[in-house]
Amino acid sequence: MAMSAKQNRHLPAFLLLFLLDGPKHGGALFSLVQETLQLVESLDSGAIYRTLRDLEQKHCVLSSWNTEESGPAKKVYSITGEGLSELQLWRDEMALRKKNLDFFLERYQLHSGIDD
Repeated sequence: MAMSAKQNRHLPAFLLLFLLDGPKHGGALFSLVQETLQLVESLDSGAIYRTLRDLEQKHCVLSSWNTEESGPAKKVYSITGEGLSELQLWRDEMALRKKNLDFFLERYQLHSGIDD
């Protein structure tokens, strides 16, 4: 599903999902979003960092500074237990939304004779 400004509300879920693979800095998460999701319009990196800050305030992610690599220090984010619980809530919501959207598309196709 394409992510538009309205769909940015799902951005926290995707960031938490990407953090399941291990800690990442904001730039890496931004790249994953751009490479993985179908974006209607480009997503600015500021949206990623605002969402990460919100997730950190909700104790869903922890951040630390990585100073071991060459170059400037990077803030690295990792998912917490609360983040895992939040991700489960997102999963449940999206599963219900998908079920309803599938019903809509099947019903529409039945009545319109239009296929994808």
